[in-house]
Amino acid sequence: MTPLRTSFISMLGLFSLLSPLAAAPKLVISPETFDFGEAPSGESVQASFSLRNEGDESLRIAHVRTGCGCTSSRLEKRELAPGQETPLTATLSLRNRSGPQHQRVTIGSNDPDAPSRQVHIRGTAIRHLTLRPSSVLLFSAPQGQSITRTLALHSENQTPFHILSVEVTHPDLAIAVTPVSSSSYRLALTLPPTWPAGRISEALRIHTDHPHAPLLTCPITGTLQNGDTP
Repeated sequence: MTPLRTSFISMLGLFSLLSPLAAAPKLVISPETFDFGEAPSGESVQASFSLRNEGDESLRIAHVRTGCGCTSSRLEKRELAPGQETPLTATLSLRNRSGPQHQRVTIGSNDPDAPSRQVHIRGTAIRHLTLRPSSVLLFSAPQGQSITRTLALHSENQTPFHILSVEVTHPDLAIAVTPVSSSSYRLALTLPPTWPAGRISEALRIHTDHPHAPLLTCPITGTLQNGDTP
Protein backbone atom coordinates (compact mmCIF):
# COMPACT_ATOMS: atom_id res chain seq x y z
CA MET A 1 0.00 0.00 0.00
CA THR A 2 1.39 3.35 -1.03
CA PRO A 3 2.05 6.02 1.65
CA LEU A 4 -0.48 8.29 -0.04
CA ARG A 5 -3.21 5.63 0.13
CA THR A 6 -2.35 4.87 3.74
CA SER A 7 -2.61 8.56 4.65
CA PHE A 8 -5.98 8.85 2.90
CA ILE A 9 -7.39 5.84 4.73
CA SER A 10 -6.11 7.24 8.03
CA MET A 11 -7.85 10.56 7.37
CA LEU A 12 -11.11 8.75 6.61
CA GLY A 13 -10.81 6.89 9.87
CA LEU A 14 -10.18 10.14 11.73
CA PHE A 15 -13.21 11.80 10.17
CA SER A 16 -15.38 8.81 11.10
CA LEU A 17 -14.26 9.15 14.70
CA LEU A 18 -14.85 12.90 14.81
CA SER A 19 -18.25 12.96 13.07
CA PRO A 20 -20.21 11.65 16.09
CA LEU A 21 -18.56 14.31 18.23
CA ALA A 22 -19.78 17.01 15.83
CA ALA A 23 -23.44 16.00 16.12
CA ALA A 24 -25.44 18.78 17.78
CA PRO A 25 -28.82 20.54 17.68
CA LYS A 26 -29.15 23.73 15.68
CA LEU A 27 -31.94 26.26 16.31
CA VAL A 28 -33.17 28.19 13.27
CA ILE A 29 -35.85 30.87 13.77
CA SER A 30 -38.05 32.40 11.09
CA PRO A 31 -38.65 35.28 11.00
CA GLU A 32 -36.25 36.81 13.48
CA THR A 33 -38.18 40.11 13.40
CA PHE A 34 -41.97 40.42 13.23
CA ASP A 35 -43.17 43.85 12.06
CA PHE A 36 -46.87 44.43 12.75
CA GLY A 37 -46.90 47.78 10.95
CA GLU A 38 -49.47 50.02 12.63
CA ALA A 39 -52.06 49.02 15.23
CA PRO A 40 -54.42 51.04 17.44
CA SER A 41 -53.23 51.86 20.93
CA GLY A 42 -55.15 49.80 23.46
CA GLU A 43 -55.36 46.68 21.30
CA SER A 44 -53.09 43.62 21.24
CA VAL A 45 -50.99 42.30 18.36
CA GLN A 46 -49.93 38.70 17.85
CA ALA A 47 -46.51 37.84 16.43
CA SER A 48 -45.82 34.36 14.99
CA PHE A 49 -42.42 32.70 14.73
CA SER A 50 -41.26 29.24 13.65
CA LEU A 51 -38.56 27.38 15.63
CA ARG A 52 -36.84 24.58 13.67
CA ASN A 53 -34.14 22.10 14.59
CA GLU A 54 -31.74 21.87 11.66
CA GLY A 55 -29.15 19.93 13.64
CA ASP A 56 -28.69 16.19 14.00
CA GLU A 57 -29.42 15.91 17.72
CA SER A 58 -32.55 16.63 19.75
CA LEU A 59 -33.15 20.35 20.43
CA ARG A 60 -34.49 21.30 23.87
CA ILE A 61 -36.00 24.72 24.54
CA ALA A 62 -35.07 25.58 28.13
CA HIS A 63 -37.02 28.84 28.43
CA VAL A 64 -38.85 31.60 26.58
CA ARG A 65 -38.64 34.98 28.32
CA THR A 66 -40.39 38.19 27.37
CA GLY A 67 -38.88 41.63 27.91
CA CYS A 68 -41.78 43.12 29.89
CA GLY A 69 -45.17 42.37 31.38
CA CYS A 70 -46.85 43.78 28.26
CA THR A 71 -45.75 40.70 26.28
CA SER A 72 -46.78 37.07 26.74
CA SER A 73 -45.66 33.98 24.83
CA ARG A 74 -46.90 30.49 24.00
CA LEU A 75 -44.71 27.62 22.75
CA GLU A 76 -46.35 24.37 21.59
CA LYS A 77 -43.32 22.04 21.91
CA ARG A 78 -40.14 22.27 23.97
CA GLU A 79 -38.25 19.32 22.45
CA LEU A 80 -37.65 18.97 18.73
CA ALA A 81 -36.13 16.01 16.91
CA PRO A 82 -33.87 16.78 13.93
CA GLY A 83 -35.97 18.36 11.20
CA GLN A 84 -38.94 19.16 13.45
CA GLU A 85 -40.35 22.64 14.03
CA THR A 86 -42.85 24.31 16.34
CA PRO A 87 -44.69 27.65 16.37
CA LEU A 88 -43.92 30.34 18.92
CA THR A 89 -46.64 32.95 19.46
CA ALA A 90 -45.98 36.23 21.27
CA THR A 91 -48.77 38.68 22.15
CA LEU A 92 -47.95 42.34 22.75
CA SER A 93 -50.48 44.53 24.55
CA LEU A 94 -50.55 48.12 23.30
CA ARG A 95 -52.62 49.37 26.22
CA ASN A 96 -51.50 52.91 27.14
CA ARG A 97 -48.82 52.74 24.43
CA SER A 98 -48.26 55.00 21.45
CA GLY A 99 -45.54 55.59 18.90
CA PRO A 100 -42.78 53.17 17.79
CA GLN A 101 -42.67 49.86 19.68
CA HIS A 102 -39.83 47.34 20.06
CA GLN A 103 -40.05 44.28 22.29
CA ARG A 104 -37.72 41.28 22.54
CA VAL A 105 -38.38 37.63 23.33
CA THR A 106 -35.37 35.58 24.48
CA ILE A 107 -35.16 31.85 23.70
CA GLY A 108 -32.77 29.61 25.62
CA SER A 109 -31.88 26.18 24.21
CA ASN A 110 -29.18 23.51 24.12
CA ASP A 111 -27.87 24.74 20.76
CA PRO A 112 -24.12 24.89 21.56
CA ASP A 113 -23.46 27.64 19.02
CA ALA A 114 -26.31 29.90 20.15
CA PRO A 115 -27.66 28.95 23.59
CA SER A 116 -29.52 32.28 23.82
CA ARG A 117 -31.36 33.79 20.86
CA GLN A 118 -33.73 36.73 20.52
CA VAL A 119 -36.68 37.51 18.28
CA HIS A 120 -38.01 41.02 17.87
CA ILE A 121 -41.48 42.55 17.63
CA ARG A 122 -41.64 45.98 16.01
CA GLY A 123 -44.33 48.35 14.88
CA THR A 124 -46.16 51.56 15.72
CA ALA A 125 -49.04 52.04 18.12
CA ILE A 126 -51.49 54.66 16.88
CA ARG A 127 -53.36 56.54 19.61
CA HIS A 128 -56.69 57.58 18.10
CA LEU A 129 -58.09 59.12 21.31
CA THR A 130 -55.97 60.83 23.95
CA LEU A 131 -56.98 61.35 27.56
CA ARG A 132 -55.00 63.94 29.50
CA PRO A 133 -54.00 63.31 32.15
CA SER A 134 -54.06 59.55 31.63
CA SER A 135 -54.51 58.98 35.38
CA VAL A 136 -55.80 60.94 38.38
CA LEU A 137 -53.30 61.22 41.25
CA LEU A 138 -54.48 62.44 44.65
CA PHE A 139 -51.48 61.81 46.86
CA SER A 140 -51.51 63.57 50.24
CA ALA A 141 -54.81 65.30 49.42
CA PRO A 142 -56.77 66.82 52.34
CA GLN A 143 -59.77 64.86 53.54
CA GLY A 144 -63.08 66.52 54.45
CA GLN A 145 -63.49 68.77 51.42
CA SER A 146 -64.69 68.27 47.87
CA ILE A 147 -61.91 67.56 45.35
CA THR A 148 -62.39 67.99 41.60
CA ARG A 149 -60.00 67.03 38.81
CA THR A 150 -60.54 67.89 35.14
CA LEU A 151 -59.60 65.65 32.22
CA ALA A 152 -59.58 66.32 28.48
CA LEU A 153 -60.44 63.70 25.87
CA HIS A 154 -59.87 64.43 22.20
CA SER A 155 -59.39 62.74 18.84
CA GLU A 156 -55.82 62.96 17.54
CA ASN A 157 -56.91 63.39 13.91
CA GLN A 158 -60.05 65.42 14.69
CA THR A 159 -62.37 62.53 13.81
CA PRO A 160 -65.80 63.14 15.40
CA PHE A 161 -66.89 60.67 18.08
CA HIS A 162 -69.38 60.40 20.94
CA ILE A 163 -68.99 59.35 24.54
CA LEU A 164 -71.59 56.62 25.01
CA SER A 165 -71.24 56.20 28.76
CA VAL A 166 -68.87 56.77 31.66
CA GLU A 167 -68.48 54.31 34.53
CA VAL A 168 -66.84 54.86 37.91
CA THR A 169 -65.90 52.02 40.24
CA HIS A 170 -67.34 53.73 43.34
CA PRO A 171 -70.89 55.12 43.57
CA ASP A 172 -69.75 58.23 45.50
CA LEU A 173 -67.54 59.41 42.64
CA ALA A 174 -69.29 62.00 40.47
CA ILE A 175 -68.44 62.60 36.82
CA ALA A 176 -69.64 65.44 34.59
CA VAL A 177 -69.09 65.36 30.81
CA THR A 178 -69.07 68.55 28.74
CA PRO A 179 -68.70 68.50 24.91
CA VAL A 180 -66.10 70.99 23.68
CA SER A 181 -66.35 70.12 19.99
CA SER A 182 -67.36 67.16 17.84
CA SER A 183 -63.96 65.61 18.53
CA SER A 184 -63.22 66.65 22.13
CA TYR A 185 -64.77 66.54 25.60
CA ARG A 186 -64.04 67.80 29.07
CA LEU A 187 -64.66 65.53 32.06
CA ALA A 188 -64.83 66.71 35.68
CA LEU A 189 -64.30 64.06 38.34
CA THR A 190 -65.32 64.94 41.91
CA LEU A 191 -64.68 63.21 45.23
CA PRO A 192 -67.19 64.27 47.87
CA PRO A 193 -66.08 65.72 51.24
CA THR A 194 -67.47 62.59 52.93
CA TRP A 195 -64.84 60.40 51.28
CA PRO A 196 -62.94 58.66 54.11
CA ALA A 197 -59.27 59.21 54.82
CA GLY A 198 -56.89 56.55 53.57
CA ARG A 199 -55.80 55.01 50.30
CA ILE A 200 -57.70 55.48 47.05
CA SER A 201 -57.72 52.84 44.30
CA GLU A 202 -60.56 53.39 41.84
CA ALA A 203 -60.99 53.76 38.09
CA LEU A 204 -62.90 55.66 35.44
CA ARG A 205 -64.03 53.84 32.27
CA ILE A 206 -65.06 55.80 29.21
CA HIS A 207 -67.05 54.03 26.46
CA THR A 208 -67.06 55.70 23.03
CA ASP A 209 -68.34 54.97 19.53
CA HIS A 210 -64.86 55.46 18.04
CA PRO A 211 -64.14 52.28 16.01
CA HIS A 212 -60.52 52.11 17.18
CA ALA A 213 -60.96 53.27 20.78
CA PRO A 214 -64.19 51.88 22.23
CA LEU A 215 -62.90 51.88 25.81
CA LEU A 216 -60.46 54.05 27.76
CA THR A 217 -59.58 53.38 31.39
CA CYS A 218 -58.28 56.03 33.78
CA PRO A 219 -56.84 54.91 37.16
CA ILE A 220 -57.69 57.03 40.22
CA THR A 221 -55.10 56.60 42.97
CA GLY A 222 -53.79 58.43 45.98
CA THR A 223 -54.22 59.00 49.71
CA LEU A 224 -56.56 61.31 51.61
CA GLN A 225 -55.05 62.70 54.82
CA ASN A 226 -57.00 63.58 57.95
CA GLY A 227 -57.37 67.36 58.24
CA ASP A 228 -55.80 69.97 56.02
CA THR A 229 -52.35 69.52 54.54
CA PRO A 230 -49.80 72.17 55.56
